[in-house]
Amino acid sequence: MPAVLFFFRIEKMTLATEWKLRTRVLDITTPRIMGIVNVTPDSFSDGGLHATKTEAVAFAHRLVEEGADIIDVGGESTRPGAADVSPEEELDRVVGVVETLAREGITVSVDTSKAVVMQEAVKAGAEILNDIRAFREPGADVTAANSGAGLIAMHMQGTPRTMQAAPHYEDVVREVEAFLLKQEAHLLSLGAEAGKICFDPGFGFGKTVEQNFQLLAATERFAQLGRPYLMALSRKSSIGAVTGVKNAAERVVGSVTGALLAVERGAQLVRVHDVKATREALDVWLATKNVAAA
Repeated sequence: MPAVLFFFRIEKMTLATEWKLRTRVLDITTPRIMGIVNVTPDSFSDGGLHATKTEAVAFAHRLVEEGADIIDVGGESTRPGAADVSPEEELDRVVGVVETLAREGITVSVDTSKAVVMQEAVKAGAEILNDIRAFREPGADVTAANSGAGLIAMHMQGTPRTMQAAPHYEDVVREVEAFLLKQEAHLLSLGAEAGKICFDPGFGFGKTVEQNFQLLAATERFAQLGRPYLMALSRKSSIGAVTGVKNAAERVVGSVTGALLAVERGAQLVRVHDVKATREALDVWLATKNVAAA
């Protein structure tokens, strides 16, 4: 009975139902999975596993077969303490992968903060620009706003090198919400189209373990802002902190549980490493939801 009541409450939430991308509109009335493809040697969980174009494309194909709706391609690690990568190196890592996947009709997102990478990624066929810095690097805001792409604006306190030094907030939920709304207003003022901007609270980026879970618990509040809402907590250290699992690649159960909790509270998109496990969990959740709503 508690589950039935809970699902009825979710149906009454004011949620975004679609997300406008560059050349298509994504229906987000059912949860969408963004599969992670890191074309990097040093990402925290899978660095070096898909570091060539051939490896990255093959892995993206596998994720799509497992149930990914979007492939998020990244050419620069954003783990705590990560070193910067030059624009040239990042372009070399991602553009060929994006071109190949986009040509096959796959919805591709590019995880970058650099304006030049954004420009070339869109030319190569990217539908989404995903920026952990919320388009605050030089030229990124104008480039993103005029790209026509779907945009993911994420909250981060500090930089990847410094963000976990001493995160501090008076009220993490209120401050993250205010930041995201401010960045959205800025992008709209530069010409971005309403309905193209997705919010990401930045789980794991400049927050303590407790603050991260405060944000997860507040998912309903963020989702009710009426924008597409993404939760990206897969394999992160806070999952390891509460489960005791030290090896990031082994944090599957905790990561899938977190994704389900986010979706139950209204998140329409989850960014994950473990696509197959997440898809199976969401299928069970959806079957239960449909029965409860009947």
